[in-house]
Amino acid sequence: MIERILKDLGRINGVSGSLVVGKDGLIIESEVPTDIDSELVAAMASAVFGTAERSAEEMKHEPLQQVMIEGSRGKTLMIDAGEGILVVIADIDINLGLIRIEMRRSAERVVEFLT
Repeated sequence: MIERILKDLGRINGVSGSLVVGKDGLIIESEVPTDIDSELVAAMASAVFGTAERSAEEMKHEPLQQVMIEGSRGKTLMIDAGEGILVVIADIDINLGLIRIEMRRSAERVVEFLT
């Protein structure tokens, strides 16, 4: 189940939440703290990822692998998951190598559930 995948990601040090959202911006599954508006995150992640996909195509960098938004207080990472997008909300000091590996593995599992 996708819920199990998100719970596993949540056990990684520095991960504060994760979601799987449809390319249409609707939540498929969510594991985020109550102070985060998951519907808003889903809609924005879909918009950002879609724009990044189109940009990657235009620059001949397709297929897009990952998008990261980095702020002074945290990071949001997004990776393609077939019919969905896997979104991870993380602390600023998260181990990027580790989370990218785990996100790739998790996205492969999500694809299996969504197809």
